[in-house]
Amino acid sequence: MAVAECIFCKIVAGSEECHELYRDETTLAFMDIHPANEGHCLVIPRAHFATVFEMPPQSFAAVAATVAKLARAVNETLRPGGLSLLQANGEIAGQTVPHVHVHVLPRRAGDNLPINWDRNRVGDPVHADAVHLAALARRIRARLE
Repeated sequence: MAVAECIFCKIVAGSEECHELYRDETTLAFMDIHPANEGHCLVIPRAHFATVFEMPPQSFAAVAATVAKLARAVNETLRPGGLSLLQANGEIAGQTVPHVHVHVLPRRAGDNLPINWDRNRVGDPVHADAVHLAALARRIRARLE
């Protein structure tokens, strides 16, 4: 998607409206126009990055700093039972706008939002196997070096 077609880039440029919450030199926070719960808002980098894979770590750090400020403000304003932070990369992960964004999502008991999974479920025995986990950890560590 071209930057000129990106709805979030249009919001940054001021050619599309939003209910702005916070802006600094590198990030922008605004209310989600399709909120899953009251107080659902988004934090984006002002520069266009489709996914975090294209983004320098310092740019994501700036987004994370704004997310922390916004999460605190939303929590203090609404006093929900909890708060989820969600960031997806790619359509298969649920990313609907190809511009990095973090959802700041107040949670309430019984809200039935389908972003949680049963932490006690029995996973795929091949992927949960200790030998497989150790081998995968070695492969990932090698990429970090």
